[in-house]
Amino acid sequence: MQIHFRKTFYIFACVAALLALIYLGKPILITMTMALLSSFILYPICSRLERWGLSRVVAALATLITIIGLTLGVFYLFSTQIISLMSEFTDFEHKLVTLFESVVNFINNRVALVPDINSTDIIDSTQEWVEESGGDIMTNTFNRTAALLSGVLAVTVYTFLLLIYRSGLKNVAVSAASLPNQEKTAKMLGEIQKVGQHYLVGMSIMIGILGTANSLILLVFGIDHAFFFGFLAALLAIIPYVGTTLGALIPVLYALMTHSSYWIPLGVMLAFWFIQLIESNYLSPKIVGGNLNINALAAIISLIVGGYLWGVAGMILFLPMTAILKVICGYFDDLKPVSMLLGNSLYEQDGLTQGKSKN
Repeated sequence: MQIHFRKTFYIFACVAALLALIYLGKPILITMTMALLSSFILYPICSRLERWGLSRVVAALATLITIIGLTLGVFYLFSTQIISLMSEFTDFEHKLVTLFESVVNFINNRVALVPDINSTDIIDSTQEWVEESGGDIMTNTFNRTAALLSGVLAVTVYTFLLLIYRSGLKNVAVSAASLPNQEKTAKMLGEIQKVGQHYLVGMSIMIGILGTANSLILLVFGIDHAFFFGFLAALLAIIPYVGTTLGALIPVLYALMTHSSYWIPLGVMLAFWFIQLIESNYLSPKIVGGNLNINALAAIISLIVGGYLWGVAGMILFLPMTAILKVICGYFDDLKPVSMLLGNSLYEQDGLTQGKSKN
């Protein structure tokens, strides 16, 4: 077997250039990718409204307004519930101070290698720091909120444009292909469009499983409003690591406020950490990736690469992007090995399944 060094060099150079382009174009590409995925997900609703007699522009507007309204409704429901629950506990600050003093006393009495800690000095220094940096915190919060809202607005506008121009964009892509390959190109674009729907189904299944598992854990520990906290954490798990951490922190704080024993919030924290470990390393690659017809290894690698290149947004978007890459590679003879490497059929190709069937 001969190795063509020039061809190999070109392949590695193209991959390196593509990764550099993805990294450097992050601000624009993240917004466009989110809009593209959103248009794939919303396409069936928009298409159904068009079949009912609405024009394409009106159907796209109605679809976006409905989805935005539902999202805001869910956000309002959860946020008001959390605020009402937290406002019931006026002694939360006192309980945190008591917990901190207990930890400090334990360290002072049991750990001889550590010098004695003065809890009062630490609390006073913390309060002073919060008062001094309060303005900076508010400024940073305002700036990040403004950036988030502008990003959401841009994604909404791009999604609307992709929905109303979808036929024209598809015709351009098909026309760019050679005449014998135009039918194959149209079929490939149809498969790519279905990736968003498969991703939505996979995420819905994962949220249902996570919400049920979280709720059962909270019921075992005797936490009130277990299903509310459980499914809130499951919804936040859409945002890797950040969402799962916040989703676990809320019930832990609630357990800390409502139980005299500190073992209950500690148990809740460890249980949620264990569930998050399973979700990140098994559930998300297996369920969401499997629904996208991607094997678990490719799904995990896509999450890692996405997190490195685009941060949290990359961990959300690179999984469906990998599925789109698999579909595209499957339609080119030279790239079919890449499609096989990413797909679920990789397990069957190593002979394990055949060996089991023979037995």
